[in-house]
Amino acid sequence: MYFPTGVVRRPWEEWVKTYTLSVMTNALTVGISTNDRMLPLLLGDVPTPGLDLTFDRSSPNDIFRRALQEGDFDVTEMSFAAHAILISRGKQPFVGLPVFVSRMFRHGCVFVRSDSDIERPEDLAGARIGIPEYQMTAVVWMRGILNEYHNVNPKEVRWIRGGVNSPVGRGEKIPLQLPEGYDITDLEGQSLSDALTANKIDAMITTRLPTGLENGSLKCLFPNVKETERAYYMASGIFPIMHLLVLRRQIYERDPDLACALYNCFSAARAASLQRLYEIDTLSVMVPWLVPEMAQTSGFFGSDPWPYGLAANHKELEVFFAYLNQQQLLRAPIQPKDLFVPELLGT
Repeated sequence: MYFPTGVVRRPWEEWVKTYTLSVMTNALTVGISTNDRMLPLLLGDVPTPGLDLTFDRSSPNDIFRRALQEGDFDVTEMSFAAHAILISRGKQPFVGLPVFVSRMFRHGCVFVRSDSDIERPEDLAGARIGIPEYQMTAVVWMRGILNEYHNVNPKEVRWIRGGVNSPVGRGEKIPLQLPEGYDITDLEGQSLSDALTANKIDAMITTRLPTGLENGSLKCLFPNVKETERAYYMASGIFPIMHLLVLRRQIYERDPDLACALYNCFSAARAASLQRLYEIDTLSVMVPWLVPEMAQTSGFFGSDPWPYGLAANHKELEVFFAYLNQQQLLRAPIQPKDLFVPELLGT
């Protein structure tokens, strides 16, 4: 059978039976990207007792910009790095919920020219590396991994910010505040993809596929990405967290019970979505061997490949905070627990 031991049918039904409906209904706007973890909520398949959620779907980059710079959304998907950096600066527009809506290994996001002399990650020491943003979570993770596992010191790298496939860059979502000693410049007049192809930079870390992959002029630095990332997980026990869910602080302070209500709803949606991936009557995504692939994935990770809550993610939180500190991105000493509401510290 494809189903791993321990898969529970319809896990949200038990929660619905035991959850007490709130007398008041709280209307909240939610900024979120579209993914399988959200679909049960977007489709109305999972009840939201006491909550009236209006979803505004967009790209993560657009959601972060609107939430951080324009004050949109009561609840929003948020960059893990941006949330931590803001808390360390004493600026706390949001409180965090341990709902980790996005996570991804990022070894497959490092690109070089196909004819480059850079053949190993260690060759990136002292290189010119293009990035969309210095403080974006994926870049923080890869700087930390390159430093820890491949001796690439971030201070010895020349960082060039720019648009991946456009001459217009996206800019930092929050002001960059670093001590002296870092070499960070902005690329003007061309995209990072074109600059890499033209040998004006040596490599690029990006969450968007560069145009040079189509004609073969660019390639991923790690040739066998899946095996590389599986080996990284076996060595570290870490599946990197990219985004979390946050709630506006003033709303939380007015009604702290909202934090647990939201956590329960989003957790139920995640559980429902995970269950759908094992359905064999109709495949939920366009992957022909989805069910055996999910069984293999669950076996590799140990039943649940995408846990919410703090206990199951303590390694990811500790290591990411170590990277933030090493890269001098935190203004004041903080701990992972400082990012989350006290009501959910026991999750």
